[in-house]
Amino acid sequence: MVSDPWVQTPSYTADVQLVTHNQSDNGVLHISLHDAKKRNALGTEMFDALDIAINAVNGKTRCVLLCGEGPAFCGGFDMKACVDNLEILETYILRLSKLIRSLRRLAMPVVVCAHGAAIAGGCALLTGCDFVVGSLDSKYGYPVHRIGISPAVTIPTLFQKLGEGPARALALGGEIIDGEKALNIGLLTHLEESTNCARAKAQELADSLAAKPPIALQTTKQWLNELDGSLDDEFFDAPAKHSASSLGEETKTLLNNLWKK
Repeated sequence: MVSDPWVQTPSYTADVQLVTHNQSDNGVLHISLHDAKKRNALGTEMFDALDIAINAVNGKTRCVLLCGEGPAFCGGFDMKACVDNLEILETYILRLSKLIRSLRRLAMPVVVCAHGAAIAGGCALLTGCDFVVGSLDSKYGYPVHRIGISPAVTIPTLFQKLGEGPARALALGGEIIDGEKALNIGLLTHLEESTNCARAKAQELADSLAAKPPIALQTTKQWLNELDGSLDDEFFDAPAKHSASSLGEETKTLLNNLWKK
């Protein structure tokens, strides 16, 4: 198996609590991915756990802080589960689209600490968040064309975040970029020197947002979402469905070649 930062090790423990969520007294809902051995890969159980955590938002929630444990925020899909069944991969793509729009449509601001690596589906998650904190040595991007997968599912919010030129280059080029370049093109909103500094900054930012008058923030986010198309399901559905339906023999062959090295 190759040692790319977006390829997860296949180990898995069934009783691992994949996602934890806890709301602090100041209204920050902390959501944390806890599958470090697989670089917090997005599989069926992880999607389920994230849906549950997001649904924990309540009337007292003023900000959501999303982070990941271990060496990376999220290395993308659990690809090993898809090698012999592309229908699973199709499901992952459609569920990722739903997850991105769930994050985007939360009434309150969403802060994500994207340390270590946020690759492919992990990078797509960042585009659904309002504030993205990273570190200099972290890696970001969509290197999925080489295994016959289109990153089109991320294009709606990637385009919003980066603008046409940078979004086109990142989505088509498949380049993995560092924290400094990610900040320069607009993928990150904040850049810190290290993972520890990024975690501290993300917490500081979440606390600061939670301390602001909530109705004013929520009204602002509501109208940002209204005007940029984030509330329109068709805006998300078309690229997600096309990306899922484009999978075929090319994808199957490339996935097998990758995992049998």
